[in-house]
Amino acid sequence: MGVLSYIVDGSAENFSRLVLENSRRGPVAVNFWSPRAGPCLVLMPRLVRVAQEYGGRILLVMMNTDEYGELAARLEIRALPLVKIFRGGEEVDSLQGVRSEPELRAFFGKYVAGPDEVAGAYVRGDVAQAARLAARTALERPNDPDAALRVARLLVLDKRPGEAFGLLDALPPKVREQGEIAMLHAHLALVVAALADEATTPVASEAEALFREAAVAASRDDYVGACERLVACAACDPVFRQGLALRAAHALAALPMAREARGRVEALLAGRS
Repeated sequence: MGVLSYIVDGSAENFSRLVLENSRRGPVAVNFWSPRAGPCLVLMPRLVRVAQEYGGRILLVMMNTDEYGELAARLEIRALPLVKIFRGGEEVDSLQGVRSEPELRAFFGKYVAGPDEVAGAYVRGDVAQAARLAARTALERPNDPDAALRVARLLVLDKRPGEAFGLLDALPPKVREQGEIAMLHAHLALVVAALADEATTPVASEAEALFREAAVAASRDDYVGACERLVACAACDPVFRQGLALRAAHALAALPMAREARGRVEALLAGRS
């Protein structure tokens, strides 16, 4: 094993680090098997295929009980094959015998959301459930910015822009300012600012006032006016919210708009660069 970083061989020596410590960060499945037991050889490729579907959101550890009998005895392994799930440093579930791939998916699915579950909830129109499942994935993969991006998109679809913005705004700056995350973060900043303006939230500075005006203009599909105010905001305070004004202007430029309006927005941005 060990070809993939999330499908590895375990031993008595590394069990504590590999299984118990990792289970404090996410679910760990341990497959107790023996090369002398035919059912184990039937189950193993199924386990590997299902683990691959989860793409690292669950760690699969292979434990050969012929080599680590003392550990197997300590963990009360009496019949094979046996799969145990560990979370938070403790065993939380187990599955005995040869099982089909759908059964394995259902077993793993209790502890980590698979891509089919998120997509299925979305297709059914249950955006809130899809967002919850995607959020669970994001929590289990804190270093995966794509997971956070998926959650943010689903929150937007569920008409929760403030939560989506808060999620992206909490990302490390280097992550928040990359690619699609930067575009969505900037767009949501405008949406949240427009909502704040409607709620007559106090404005702290001239730059903030210009940003709010841009947000209101964008909400009315006045992209040229929004871009003018964003450029003015950047001129007023070049470091306003770590350059958010210009990122928001570029996000607006990516939206569908009339050719004349696009030309004026691009000219404004070109003049600023």
